[in-house]
Amino acid sequence: MQFAYHPLAGAKELLIKGEQYTHLYKSRRTKQHQILHFRNLQDSYLHAYQQAQIGKKTATLLLQESIDLPKVSLAQTQIILSIIDSKSLQKVLPFLNELGVAKLVLFYADFSQKNEKIDLQKMQKILIHSCEQCGRSNLMQIEAYPNLLEVLALYPHIGVFDFGGERLNPKCNLPILIGPEGGFSPKEKELLKAFPKFSTQEDLILRSESACVYVASLMQGV
Repeated sequence: MQFAYHPLAGAKELLIKGEQYTHLYKSRRTKQHQILHFRNLQDSYLHAYQQAQIGKKTATLLLQESIDLPKVSLAQTQIILSIIDSKSLQKVLPFLNELGVAKLVLFYADFSQKNEKIDLQKMQKILIHSCEQCGRSNLMQIEAYPNLLEVLALYPHIGVFDFGGERLNPKCNLPILIGPEGGFSPKEKELLKAFPKFSTQEDLILRSESACVYVASLMQGV
């Protein structure tokens, strides 16, 4: 763990309790002399805290130092992904966060499973744990929309990741749209026909979550 998340990190005094107390003092067996590092994931500062008091259920920490230490990707990749199975989506989130994706835009495609619900609270928790492990100083942003039309109204300049396109170039600065497992519907293909199309060099068939990781990894080469 590179740091621990606390929404009030940066305050002169922090109270540690609940799940975080259990993790730090029962799972990790933190010693009283250790300096603990926290981020609030809203700014670029890393905050160092000294442990002032450790009780049976809570601990009080005092701020020692705050250092402006941003750790973010320069690529600022944006991925637009149609809704897929929630377990698959939650599984791929840490990979995208660790690969520096700046924003993940979710939408219900015509062939998406409409019964899949977007649990933004759970997703944020996954991203927080990912940042704690990889050291990233900000959370990947997540947006959600009901259909492709609303996405295109907000993102009029995109690239479409689909079969038969040219190889995706790491220097591409467009948000990349990835369809569902069943592909795009005829209506969606009509909406997307004017946008540039990209694919892998080998034009491989990738699952939606694999395509996300492929795009995010390639963009890291910028």
